[in-house]
Amino acid sequence: MAEHASISPVATEQGQKAPTQGTHLVADESDADSAIGDDDDDSIRQYRVENGRTYHSYKDGQYAYPNDEAEANRLDLQHHLYNLTLDGKLFLAPIKKDSQNVLDVGTGTGLWAIEFADEHPSAVVIGTDLSPIQPTFLPANVTFLVDDAKEPWVFKERFDFIHTRQLHCAVEEKKLMKQALRNLKPGGWLEMQETSTPIACDDGTMTPDHAVHKWTHFMLEASKRIGQSLDNPPKYAEWMQGVGFVNVQHVVYKWPCNPWPKDKKHKTLGLWTLVNAQDGVEGFTMAMFTRVLGWQPEEVQSFLVDVRKDLKNKSIHSYVTVNIVLGQRPE
Repeated sequence: MAEHASISPVATEQGQKAPTQGTHLVADESDADSAIGDDDDDSIRQYRVENGRTYHSYKDGQYAYPNDEAEANRLDLQHHLYNLTLDGKLFLAPIKKDSQNVLDVGTGTGLWAIEFADEHPSAVVIGTDLSPIQPTFLPANVTFLVDDAKEPWVFKERFDFIHTRQLHCAVEEKKLMKQALRNLKPGGWLEMQETSTPIACDDGTMTPDHAVHKWTHFMLEASKRIGQSLDNPPKYAEWMQGVGFVNVQHVVYKWPCNPWPKDKKHKTLGLWTLVNAQDGVEGFTMAMFTRVLGWQPEEVQSFLVDVRKDLKNKSIHSYVTVNIVLGQRPE
């Protein structure tokens, strides 16, 4: 839960600012117990149905999380969680107020793109995603496209700002960074907002015997098997520098897994993180465990009963690490 001002002042020669873990979380002991044709448009909306959830049909199987109404609602809730974390800000990059062209990669329900467009009426905002789950009634300066960020980018314009959030095994991050660099205007910014796995704990209250500990390591194992490891985000700053970005910064926040911290803001973040996790844990897990690890759906559901219990347990002081990494294309 680092505040933006708590970025370490120590910088490398390339200008990367070292990340900080921020304020140490203190437990609240008082409650410790407690762009396509019509035919293509029709086909991409014929979603894959699997274990009671729907998944994108365009580039079927590339992204392991659902795209149904339950997941859309969770994505909107997650957007609120990011807003709480950043004190109402949509991003940290020092972009120009009159930015003209903005790209939101993996836009999901499009809420970030819509809010950015409302706040920046001079900007033209494009949101891309594998699923057309965005609303129909939009600000005039927003367009949504069904697109695969892993394919070569063919945008006619270059962008002042490119934003990504929670792409979770959907992209090859280094390739995305290279494509972003090529598609930014000189001086433009890329900002990637991403949680990393495994879930962490600083005081030993989460042990290897806990289901939530096992779950987070199973998720990491599955992601590594498909070559898109969920522990990559802490490496983003180094990777951005490696492909040519300058003024790279890495800001670290923490989301408590439930309202266990004593601090009021952290407790609120914990409450929203718990709701987000309880609503999303089945969607996060089912395809990764069944497609990649070979579990049966019934095994997954049984296992998640104990995972949910651990997520609610205030005596387990676990948290999710949030990485916000930004870099600038050289002038």
